[in-house]
Amino acid sequence: MTPASALTPSDDRCPVCHEPTPAETQLWTLRSHHRTSEGEVEYCVGSCGCLVILVNGEMVKSFPVERR
Repeated sequence: MTPASALTPSDDRCPVCHEPTPAETQLWTLRSHHRTSEGEVEYCVGSCGCLVILVNGEMVKSFPVERR
């Protein structure tokens, strides 16, 4: 039998800055969205502070947070 700790999901990582994020933490928050001639544009901020821009659900631009 597998121990319970082996069944716990491993940490996820931000696809932009690769910072670890606990699996149970919501990774992205929708900040704004609007429709354009290109489709639905969404601006989302990760729990690590990174910003991504999606067009029709596809990431088209990302801005990693600068770590000091």
